Amino acid sequence: MSTVNRTAEDGYVVRWYEERDLSGFLSLDRAVFGRNRSERWFRWKYVDNPYIDHVPVFVVEKDGEIVGTRPFLAFRMRTGSETVLALQPADTMVHPEHRRRGLFTRMTKHAIDHYAGGEPAFFFNFPNQRSRPGYLKLGWQIVGDRKTYYRIQNPSVFFRDARRGKRIRSRFLDFATPFVRRLHGLNRSRTGRFRTNGPSDGSGTPTAHSVTRYSGVETSILTELYRATPPDVVHALRDETFYRWRFSSPAWERETYVARERGDGVAAIVVRTRTTSNGVTVTQLADVVPLVESESRSRAVARLLDRIVREYAGSDLISVTQGDLPDELLREFGFISDAVPPLSWMSDFDCRLVALPLNCENWSLGDKRLSQRSNWHISFGERDTA
Repeated sequence: MSTVNRTAEDGYVVRWYEERDLSGFLSLDRAVFGRNRSERWFRWKYVDNPYIDHVPVFVVEKDGEIVGTRPFLAFRMRTGSETVLALQPADTMVHPEHRRRGLFTRMTKHAIDHYAGGEPAFFFNFPNQRSRPGYLKLGWQIVGDRKTYYRIQNPSVFFRDARRGKRIRSRFLDFATPFVRRLHGLNRSRTGRFRTNGPSDGSGTPTAHSVTRYSGVETSILTELYRATPPDVVHALRDETFYRWRFSSPAWERETYVARERGDGVAAIVVRTRTTSNGVTVTQLADVVPLVESESRSRAVARLLDRIVREYAGSDLISVTQGDLPDELLREFGFISDAVPPLSWMSDFDCRLVALPLNCENWSLGDKRLSQRSNWHISFGERDTA
């Protein structure tokens, strides 16, 4: 792969990652993202990825220093009976002192040149409005929205930054705290659409489904639930290999919640939690199976969500990707979308799903057009989140 190494007239070298680059990669990560990632994290994400036989990372070197990186996550993506390799750009970095010199474009062009004609069928990722224009210029197309629902359990997390004024913080909390309490109160007066028949556990929640919590990721249970009804849209193939790798990041702690009816598994949710560098405890509903909606699934995930919300009351935020759970159920439990106020007021980030076909005909995988958002299932399992 050394044949892709290129030195420009300005002295920047774009080349493949080598083992000696690890400290430079992690140092650049700290400088750009302000976080402290470890060698273990890097090995999990890029070296031990089970779907590719090399480390899919480009770097830019200048005077012996790593000043840019262009890594890729590899997935086996499935629709119907067809499964292909796809790559997702992740952790793209350019050192602040070396920006506006075209390094992002150089690295990306080298990646396109290398992988075109090879095994990967397409690229897909979720750039925000700041980086998206660069992708569009290189051929990516916008597929659609990428929305997330949040249950805000501690409104003060939005003002952990000491640079924000006390007056603004106080006014926000005066508004947000009662607002959040009203949202959470909906959980105690739900419409009943997602209720199941059966006796109550004393809190008003039916007990037709038993819920078991497991430490870690229950690979066999999750795989079995996925295989029962795989969706006919583009999604990451969920087999034993996927679950063993995808949810083993050292940045998170994980548990699996399984709902059973008469002893048979009906639905499961992988829950993961971490505390950010600024002290915010984040819990994600990282994966929900089966992926295909049904009446029995809806009742089971309502039971699971009720248990999870109660047991993770100490987290500052609980989040889930739109589409994993019914929108109405999420609203009943006090979740709100980042696409609408008040959350849309808190951030100027506008992330979209984009894609670039490499080795698939007419922007299609099987009979599914990659350019249509309805042809995709996106959860945290498909998203680069750690």
